[in-house]
Amino acid sequence: MSLFNKFHHWKLNKSRTEAFSDGVFAIIITLLILEIKLLPLKEPKSTSELLLMLKELAPKIISWAVSFFFVAVFWVQHHNLLRIAEKIDYGFVWLNMILLFFICFLPFPTALMGDYPHNRIAVLLFGAVSSCASFTQTWMYYYIAKYYLLARYDKKSVLKNVKRSFILAPFLLIFATAASYINLTLCLVIYGIVPLFFLLPFDREDEE
Repeated sequence: MSLFNKFHHWKLNKSRTEAFSDGVFAIIITLLILEIKLLPLKEPKSTSELLLMLKELAPKIISWAVSFFFVAVFWVQHHNLLRIAEKIDYGFVWLNMILLFFICFLPFPTALMGDYPHNRIAVLLFGAVSSCASFTQTWMYYYIAKYYLLARYDKKSVLKNVKRSFILAPFLLIFATAASYINLTLCLVIYGIVPLFFLLPFDREDEE
């Protein structure tokens, strides 16, 4: 039996994979906020000093907000992936682990981009990690659509959605990363826009 066939032969528990992934997503989305820290004020009653410090924290807060919605959208789409899957196998579980690998790393480039919003390397690293995570999740979507899609879904239509997802997510993120060489602000704006395309589930069919 080939390695590819073994991946399909080993059927694994879908609910355990979903529960494990939910736990990882919950931890990561919590860790993101821990990077926003306010230093003690020299004058605790000074409103001007507090406002100045909050202003200095603005890049970190913006970076956190963008990352929060990235992780939130990844979780929503991950939930939808497992909803349309009849079952999962060893191959899907390892694709899922690769996705979680990139998601777990996301707090680092988030903090880096918040500390150095005008540094191209910091912005590029965030885009690179997000692109890798997005590509992996699109691959997971393709994997489910091709092998384990629930019978009530039209396979051809879902595979069209896979192509659309690839264009809207990894491609846009790669474009945003490339745009950083032209204008860092434009790059950050595109980062903020990308999650908006994925606020709705992959499929629009009603539940039976």
